[in-house]
Amino acid sequence: MRLVRHQTAESSPARRLQPAARAALFLGVAAALLGVPAGRALAQQTVTIGRSDAVLLAAPRGVRLGRVTAGATFRATGSRDGSTQLAVDGWIPVASVRAVQRDGHNLAVSAAAGQRLHAGANGPVVGVLVRGALLDEVERRSGWVHVRRAAWVSSSALRASPAPSPTGGNAAPPAAPPSTAAPPAPATARPGAAAAPPAAGAARGDTGAAAGDPRLAVVRQRVALRRAPNAPAAGTLEAETPVRIAARAWGWVRVEAQGWVRESDLRPLGGAALDNVTAAELRAEPDRFRGQLLRWTIQFIALQTADELRPDFTPGERYILARGPAPEYAFAYVVVPADQAARVARIAPLATVTVLARVRSGSSAFLANPILELVDIVP
Repeated sequence: MRLVRHQTAESSPARRLQPAARAALFLGVAAALLGVPAGRALAQQTVTIGRSDAVLLAAPRGVRLGRVTAGATFRATGSRDGSTQLAVDGWIPVASVRAVQRDGHNLAVSAAAGQRLHAGANGPVVGVLVRGALLDEVERRSGWVHVRRAAWVSSSALRASPAPSPTGGNAAPPAAPPSTAAPPAPATARPGAAAAPPAAGAARGDTGAAAGDPRLAVVRQRVALRRAPNAPAAGTLEAETPVRIAARAWGWVRVEAQGWVRESDLRPLGGAALDNVTAAELRAEPDRFRGQLLRWTIQFIALQTADELRPDFTPGERYILARGPAPEYAFAYVVVPADQAARVARIAPLATVTVLARVRSGSSAFLANPILELVDIVP
């Protein structure tokens, strides 16, 4: 006879989740709390270019690669400093590029007037790349080369996403805010970092996950905002504006508040611009200065419109015909964004103005004149 020992059923001890499993569980829970499916929470967003003068840069405030066409769509892969990173992908003729090994890329646009980027071989145009723009080759087919690279555009050049935002008041704002009031920024913060202040338009008491944080407050009544205790007023905060207290001293608090303004109402800090760069230097070293911000004093001659005979411009693009910079007074072109055209049109012929402008090309195709892109007119 063989004895069989009877074992009672017991639950096996719980296994400890591996790091990858814990990460997946965390993302799933986070997506569920936000009301977004886990797959969509990790997906990259598709964005649409909303204006024809959107400049394509190698990095925020970096070297200019070209411009992208209004209505073209790209995958957004990140954002920083008011710019959005795009996964640029398209086709260009093989004859317009040359092989290089520079900055991790293996192709460069060689066409003197730049080259159009197509969505497919002989497909719709999605942008124009300047001479010297660096690219990565994917494949070649029937005289065309498939290229891609990461590049940056101003977030203000993107159309707002048509998809509705999740409910609950803590949705992040779209990549390009519409002209109406934007949704409030999230009130939560990264572990170890200071909590982000709530948006200026948030409702009183709507502090989301940051409820109970003693640094969060609401302005009782309209108050003057000062750069230092007892300093002259530099602005005002309206009643019910949510703020975050950053420091306390002598009965005063330093506060932080968030809000939205139109990008056209801002201008870069003057210290970021290069002074004393001549037109001759741009012509001699176009690659060195491409994409750089300059401060130039120019003589305004006329506001003109580009036609098909100017390969450095998009047909219909407005630009200033100018002489400068002082005291050189060579001919130069300054491309004018659509939102600044009315302001520029009010400048009297032969008037002297100081501009902040970014270098598009150190030498135009036919006349070797510098081409800049207007950022601001300095008061």
